[in-house]
Amino acid sequence: MSLLRKIFKTFQRNQDNSVIVSPADNRKITFNKNREPALQGSVCFAPSVNMIFSEDGQIKACCHNSENSLGRYPGQTISEIWNSEEANRFRQKMSDYQFLSGCSVCEKDYQTGNFEEMSARHFDDLPRNSAYPTMMEFMLSNTCNLECIMCTGELSSSIRKNRDKLPPIKSPYDDGFVEQLKEFIPHLVETRFSSAGEAFLIDMNFRFWEMLIEANPQCLIVVQTNGTVLNGRVKDFMARGNFKIGVSLDSLQKETFEAIRVNASFDRVMKNIRYFAEYSKANKRPFTISTCVMRQNWKELPDFIRFCNEMGASATFHKVWLPLQYALHNLPTDELQAMYEELSRHDFPVNSALEKKNRNHYQYFVSLIGDWASEAKHSTAETPDLHQLSTSELLQLIKHNFETYIAGQQMLENDKQQLLSLCGNKIDKIMALCTNEDERKVRLVSLASTPVSFSLPAIKTHSVEKLFEMSGNQVKV
Repeated sequence: MSLLRKIFKTFQRNQDNSVIVSPADNRKITFNKNREPALQGSVCFAPSVNMIFSEDGQIKACCHNSENSLGRYPGQTISEIWNSEEANRFRQKMSDYQFLSGCSVCEKDYQTGNFEEMSARHFDDLPRNSAYPTMMEFMLSNTCNLECIMCTGELSSSIRKNRDKLPPIKSPYDDGFVEQLKEFIPHLVETRFSSAGEAFLIDMNFRFWEMLIEANPQCLIVVQTNGTVLNGRVKDFMARGNFKIGVSLDSLQKETFEAIRVNASFDRVMKNIRYFAEYSKANKRPFTISTCVMRQNWKELPDFIRFCNEMGASATFHKVWLPLQYALHNLPTDELQAMYEELSRHDFPVNSALEKKNRNHYQYFVSLIGDWASEAKHSTAETPDLHQLSTSELLQLIKHNFETYIAGQQMLENDKQQLLSLCGNKIDKIMALCTNEDERKVRLVSLASTPVSFSLPAIKTHSVEKLFEMSGNQVKV
């Protein structure tokens, strides 16, 4: 053996004779440390166990990845989508521990070692059946009675009617869809109803719950509700089905709550929360209270933890990325740093597993704010004043941002140049629909202000006319 090879072999091994691994491999080993051997074959099993039926007919694998569509109903059947080339390619990427574009929420937690906070871990506990999904999530309609300030008309019929002044969105889900579901129901372990509309106001949800309770009564029915609807019909289904309830609550102060969740009654929601808490406790089922953390309510985070502990509820703090005028992540460094220091002063009891879980989640979210403060230091100097740029300069900047982002991402698309051309063509066509230069400027500033990771999913999946409609809801920074 040559001297060079001997030196190389010595370098490759540490003192206890184990092979030195790369940072990426070491992260993978750490991630899998407490996972069962059967789980270590994939960083995320979402595309292997789950289907999400979005309100526009698109089928996704995960609610955090809106970019990668597995197919679309009614153009394809549920079975065709489950067995599609896109679905299989998605599964392979996850098996190769390659996060796709659109997986940034989990990828960041993975890279920073916050493994317990990764949404991908939610799918570890679900059984895998190659022929059928074992979990389905339903966002069948945007029917909703609220006009929450951080929400959109895509997800709330009230916003679409009153704020956007647009006609109702027609749901693609019909009797044929319900008939197709019958084949899948016996194989389901968990179903979820959240994100679009108010679950207890959507008639098709009740229709599906009736089928599920009859054919597969043990299947878990997870409902995320805005807490405003609790009538006899809802109570009847909860009594008969295996329901796990989560309530969205964005403030413990009446005035703030009703300013965020427009049309909601704080007193009614608090009364209903106590009913849901007692129901969950009596049936030995978990109860969750979720909060969209924004500029309006971040100071209440310690109070939310104490309230959740009192209610026996798991606390979930959601990161609000858009609209930018309500988000935290884009605030100046000094504001984020002050926020981090203020929230870091609080600690909480850990007399139970639930209290420990809630404290850990709080600490994770506070650390995230600290990360945003650090990132803002580096980004501020690099960010141009968008309002000072001409429309041609804005257009050039936007296309450059898309090109840079797409080039650096793992994607289901084989031809990145084709995707880049698609995005450029759609942006050009949106601009062509504008009636004057001022309108173009407003829309371009809005698009340039929005991270590509948020705008790309919409540009990939929506028509030019739909994108023009969406971009009319200007984003203030």
